Amino acid sequence: MAKVNKAFRERYHDMKLYLPGEEYPDDDQQRVQYLVSQGFLKASEKAVPPKSPTLEEFSELSAAEQKKWLATLGIVGDDSNADKREALYRQYLGVDSSTVDDGAANDGVVNTDADLDA
Repeated sequence: MAKVNKAFRERYHDMKLYLPGEEYPDDDQQRVQYLVSQGFLKASEKAVPPKSPTLEEFSELSAAEQKKWLATLGIVGDDSNADKREALYRQYLGVDSSTVDDGAANDGVVNTDADLDA
């Protein structure tokens, strides 16, 4: 459960009015996080943070959702494109990024197309 900081009507609970000091159910962790970020709720110490997505799940999220996850996890960096967001998340997960083509390395692959340089 989360504590209500500011009075608000919750659209997902049939416009129920929540008053300061009341408990807000934490069935939907993403909604609770949003309301905490907006200052309407204060998460209780008992609240369990949502499970972080796997790298594959993260890569399937929209750009806005990826940025939201990075912010939620306190990850700061250049998140201007999908590759950079994924690299930041890889670093957070501790996944070896040496096998990922970041544009600067070619992973040992040599282009043997002789016409390319002509």
